Amino acid sequence: MWRHFISVGLSALVLCLVSLTTTNSLAASGALKELESTVNQAVAVLRDPAYSGPGQKETRRKMLQDIIYPRFDFQRMAQASVGLPWKKFTPDQQKRFSIAFRTMLENTYLGMIERYSGEEVHFTNEVPVSDQVVRIDSEVVSKGQKYEMSYRLAPKGDQWLVFDVIIEGASVVSNYRSQFKQLLHAADPDIEGVINKMQDKNTENQR
Repeated sequence: MWRHFISVGLSALVLCLVSLTTTNSLAASGALKELESTVNQAVAVLRDPAYSGPGQKETRRKMLQDIIYPRFDFQRMAQASVGLPWKKFTPDQQKRFSIAFRTMLENTYLGMIERYSGEEVHFTNEVPVSDQVVRIDSEVVSKGQKYEMSYRLAPKGDQWLVFDVIIEGASVVSNYRSQFKQLLHAADPDIEGVINKMQDKNTENQR
């Protein structure tokens, strides 16, 4: 069940194809406008018949990556998934881990985005968590079931970027942190070993 929640959650950013709506009381702030803009661009690609054929799969995937990736702060997600041991990473290790983490998410979920099957997303609320964090709540309807979902965004430069997705009260980042905890919370964590395992797994999944 958890795996299904995660797949719905990370995919939901671009699964607003049938009905992307906001409640009348929800004003479109900068964060919400940017999120909606990303959705609209992805929708245009997914609906374009020019990219629907099997021979266009790689072209369409590259276009989706170019649209979706800038909306996520993958480095912050990677850092949060590691927690305190992040301070033990060298700058080079942080960079390689972040890339491997992003690739891991892509291998798991981008294909699900491309297999859109009628999900609906309704943005329902926007809550300023702090001066630097905004939470945008939504409801996802997938195959007759409803899921409560929230995006946490923070400003970076002149944009609002997603750094966590919360599905039915469970954080995607926290879920990954629990997975990395046993590997990286030792007194002398094998950072290189963890990065190598992630890279090897990503290579295997891409074959």
